[in-house]
Amino acid sequence: MLQQVSKVFLIEDDVVTTFLIKTLMEKFSFATEILTFQNGAVALDALNHSGTYPDLLFLDLNMPIMNGWEFLDQIKGDRNYSQIPIYILTSSIDPADKSRSHHFPNVKGYLVKPLGVKDLKSIQWEGKNKET
Repeated sequence: MLQQVSKVFLIEDDVVTTFLIKTLMEKFSFATEILTFQNGAVALDALNHSGTYPDLLFLDLNMPIMNGWEFLDQIKGDRNYSQIPIYILTSSIDPADKSRSHHFPNVKGYLVKPLGVKDLKSIQWEGKNKET
């Protein structure tokens, strides 16, 4: 059984992928609230103006306007955002991308699409361990 997360940000430009991930999360009651954003710029604007932060953030790398790397560069070093656990969620299997993700302290995992129940369980497992 999955432990429910309060708020998740899903930053993904593909509408079908967003629908599938959101449906999966809802089916398994992964999060109380799932907010979706089509690129890093829109998500960054929401972070800057909402006053509340997600418990987890899923981030695609290849997006128009502001890609995942640019988003990570923008929030790096900002103490308000440094505690948000981020999971890269990408179609990229390039080892260089995975290696690059390790340079960002709040990136807790690198998941290759499609996202599955096993991935959600592994994220929850990590979250439970951090609390103990």
